[in-house]
Amino acid sequence: MAEHGILFAVGLVLLAVGSGALVAGAARLDRATGRGAFAVGLVAIGLGPCVSGFALALALVIRPAAALEARRLDAAALATVIGGNIASSLLVLGVAALVRPVTVSARLFGTAIPLLFTMALLFWFLAADKAISRPDAAILLMAAVVALVLLARAARRELPDVRAALAGWVPERMPVWVAGLLSLTGLAAVASGAWLASGAFLHAAVGLRLSTPVTGMTLAAFGTALPALVAAVLAVRRGRPDVALGLAVGPPLFNVSLVVGAVALVRPLVLTEHAILYEVPAMVLSAALVSPALLNGRVPRWEGVLLFAAHIGFVTWQVLRLR
Repeated sequence: MAEHGILFAVGLVLLAVGSGALVAGAARLDRATGRGAFAVGLVAIGLGPCVSGFALALALVIRPAAALEARRLDAAALATVIGGNIASSLLVLGVAALVRPVTVSARLFGTAIPLLFTMALLFWFLAADKAISRPDAAILLMAAVVALVLLARAARRELPDVRAALAGWVPERMPVWVAGLLSLTGLAAVASGAWLASGAFLHAAVGLRLSTPVTGMTLAAFGTALPALVAAVLAVRRGRPDVALGLAVGPPLFNVSLVVGAVALVRPLVLTEHAILYEVPAMVLSAALVSPALLNGRVPRWEGVLLFAAHIGFVTWQVLRLR
């Protein structure tokens, strides 16, 4: 079992490192086509961190398996997304605020944060029958399109200093050939990492004496949220708090709509009753806990401590309750 645990860990590391490289390279290439730096930065911050979660969830559902194993892999895919959302809202924002209080100046969050909470509620409603069917997937994808349109309209009214902060996240000085090489390397790392982690997932869970959903909610979720966590810490250290908040709001917004919708179109997903009763409500609650940032205009360190402690509490509860 030890080798499966090692393969699982290596896969998560490849996912984290590869997704960061892929997003950075792709952002530079997109900028080279003439697209505005603000638009490129906005997409990279909002959608970029979803790459690792999407790759792992897709690998889990397309991997050939017997019927029973397939159901466990489906549960693992959704658990990874749900746990990743909780980590984005609590861990990413909490750690960023611990490093430096996060002030909110972007008008965009007046649209993004309510959308995050609404999307979490929509997912909860569609998953109430313990499944995300293909019609449910179509609804989630349409909701993602609506969210993108609303956010694009809100972005047009953004303040100049916020535009500059988001635009500054694009690696303008990177040579285009380096960006192309970085993108290809990142894509290869993401694909191989997702395949390694998905192949070792079930055996690693057994070796760790954890259930499949718990492994997804904790270890896999942390691995997929790690790129956003590192980027958020770097953002606040460089004096770009809106970038850090965007990394805590954008990925969970599109994880439960775009990622789940795309994966469920490939194969309908099944949730456990426990997930419906406990983990999905916890995800909705974690989305609600981001709202004070909008109401107060900042996330001070003491709130960062509470968010971080809430995530540690969630992980501890998962490990102790579902062994």
